[in-house]
Amino acid sequence: MKTRIGILGAGSIGCYLGGMLAAKGCDVVFIGREALQQDTQNHGLTLSHFSRDALTLSPNQLRVETSVEALSDRTVILLCTKSQDTELAAKSLNQVILPEAHIISCQNGISNVPILQELLGEKIQRISGAIIPFNVTRTAPAQYHCGTDGAIRFEQDIPHDMQLAFAEANQAYLCGGNFKGDQWAKLLVNLNNALNTLNGGTLRECFAQKHYRFAFAAIVEEGLKIANAHNIEIGHYNGRTPSALLKTLRLPNWGYQLIMRLIVKMDAKARSSMLDDLESGRVSEIDYLQGEIIRQAEAIGLTAPHNQAILQAVNLAFEKGYSPKLSGKDIWDLIGNSGAMRTGRGG
Repeated sequence: MKTRIGILGAGSIGCYLGGMLAAKGCDVVFIGREALQQDTQNHGLTLSHFSRDALTLSPNQLRVETSVEALSDRTVILLCTKSQDTELAAKSLNQVILPEAHIISCQNGISNVPILQELLGEKIQRISGAIIPFNVTRTAPAQYHCGTDGAIRFEQDIPHDMQLAFAEANQAYLCGGNFKGDQWAKLLVNLNNALNTLNGGTLRECFAQKHYRFAFAAIVEEGLKIANAHNIEIGHYNGRTPSALLKTLRLPNWGYQLIMRLIVKMDAKARSSMLDDLESGRVSEIDYLQGEIIRQAEAIGLTAPHNQAILQAVNLAFEKGYSPKLSGKDIWDLIGNSGAMRTGRGG
């Protein structure tokens, strides 16, 4: 029997994941805005990828609804909302979800599964996480482009028909392993979303700047020290540890460019979802990225001044509604004035 899949939060990631599954024959219901419903009725859904063939779905291959009630018969729900909407999503699901359903959080950050467990744990037995390693942007109505690559990491096993669909779509996936450590690794890498937002360019343009890479290395290293202080066994993200990433980021330009050509899979269009949120007038996820690092530091009497400086600058950008277009050197100077990590006691 087919797994009945629901996508709650049919934005860029939700449409891309659900679209891959639907294109390969899975029973998928998307929950999104009325604009998406209209766009898919008019255009279907197109998923492009920088290194794979595009997938195109016709309108009659898609079921897009606007009410969470359409998830009442779903046995697997991929939660793809922004992290700030997790509590609202949980309360909505509580009214309609099957007790035997499996909720999989496909969101950024490390706090979404605990929130879901707190609000739904008495009703739902299976609540787990997934790490989405790639970047997806909306390029036109009902068209989404994946500009980076990597294997999806599921905390728990997924149904066989979902496994087959991802395999047929040439989308790698893994289940189990050191999920908490890998989720922390992704959190540290996702700290770059904020830097990309402050710069306003593509990821390739950003990483071509030496001082941009140095600034990113500084905020990752600060987060890594805090994770170590919590005795977190940091795992891998896209096959690499944050410690290895630090070494790459601190290479001279010629060395980094060589690595980019040989190893890093990223196209010229790729940029962060946070920058898309800024330009689209949406709310920032900064509190679940840099904000999470700051909270984790405060919990053990430390501060995270580099990440605090970035958080403040991003919040200001969202207040103004546009990127300040900071150069890599500007960002390096911004965190350079923030000091080193220190204890919260005595300075």
